[in-house]
Amino acid sequence: MATIRLLSVGSRGDLQPYLAILLELQRRGHAIQLIGSVNFEAIATAHAIPFVPLPGDYRQLLASKQGLELLRGKPVKLVSKQLLEAMLTTAAAAMAGTDLLLVTPLALWGYHLAEAEGCPLMVLSPIPIIATGDFAFLQFPGPADPPPPRRIGQRLRRRLNRLSYHSVSLLKWRQDSGVIQAWRRNRGLAPLPWGGARSRRDAPAQLAHPAVLHLFSPRVLARPADWQASASVAGYCFLESPSATDEIRASSYQPADDLREFLDSGDRPFHAGFGSMMARDPAALGSLLVEAARIAGQRLILSPGWGRIVPRTALPASVYLLEECPHSWLFPQLKGAIHHGGAGTTATTLRHGLPSTVVAFFADQPAWGRTLERLGVSPATHRLPTLNAETLALSMGAIADNPSFRIRAQELRQMLAGEDGVANVVAAIEAQLIKDGII
Repeated sequence: MATIRLLSVGSRGDLQPYLAILLELQRRGHAIQLIGSVNFEAIATAHAIPFVPLPGDYRQLLASKQGLELLRGKPVKLVSKQLLEAMLTTAAAAMAGTDLLLVTPLALWGYHLAEAEGCPLMVLSPIPIIATGDFAFLQFPGPADPPPPRRIGQRLRRRLNRLSYHSVSLLKWRQDSGVIQAWRRNRGLAPLPWGGARSRRDAPAQLAHPAVLHLFSPRVLARPADWQASASVAGYCFLESPSATDEIRASSYQPADDLREFLDSGDRPFHAGFGSMMARDPAALGSLLVEAARIAGQRLILSPGWGRIVPRTALPASVYLLEECPHSWLFPQLKGAIHHGGAGTTATTLRHGLPSTVVAFFADQPAWGRTLERLGVSPATHRLPTLNAETLALSMGAIADNPSFRIRAQELRQMLAGEDGVANVVAAIEAQLIKDGII
């Protein structure tokens, strides 16, 4: 069996899909370890996953001035040079004996750790990160059946779409290259060309064409036909596995009496929560959510999340404040959801057949919102800077009054029930280990 380490940084949502993969690898006899942000420690401990904490608490980083600017879509650098150097040094100290390193999109600098250790690398990504002509970086979805690129305009658009991925990769490399090149020199590794790893001609064999496994369903976002062979779409990865009847196994969560009473006292509510997202004025956003629910005539469960999105005034009886609750327990009891469009939350709404509307903060969130619209399970995607109670209320009303959103969401739930992303990912990992002669 192999020693497999996963390198991941960010918020809980950035870790969630990987937990199931690590646990399944462990169940199959592999030695696993998570090298991740210090704010992952509690969840790693809860699942008895060996853990090495990295410097940099992303809850504090996102709450900082730079973090708030980033969440508003500003091109700021969240991880300083000093922090990146500290993360590299700490992670490298945990790499001894690694047979395979798994990395996530926010930790692609793990490439250099793998080279230093002499082990292969695989990338696990919840978003499309491989260049395609179908859509630009973070601008998915592309057309379901793209036309043949016969016209000059179509060919140019596809070239520009592909170029966007290379441009983002190059920009990120140039931002971090000073720290990484110095780290490589200290480790006895040859410096990389100006364009980074993509430009090198002397890559070690195990790093020449690392596999990239995308952790979303092909029914939600199809694999682009022009992707390189090493890129695949494996499916969603969830901790809670379905039962023999395709129902998601009930969580052991026991709700407070007042939560149970709230759910039983009226129509199914909406849920509003933005996970790790931080708002510049969280109280104002909380008030907006409550007002939107009032205008729409809907009951609401409000989860403050990391950003403590709660109105300053007392909540009406039609709104329940919920701090922590597993989505797998809560979502089947809802009418709809209002969320930020993170890859993990988006996947969970689809898995439970729940219509939703996205209030996007930044990054891939608007793209997942548009994806939900195209799938027919969402009436609209909102952007936080232009959000108002009236337009959000319209989306809530559409979900509540138009049964087509729930019908389509239930259809997709049935389709996704037949997929097993964890099994697909673990099979690909073990195939790579066999190919490399590790097992």
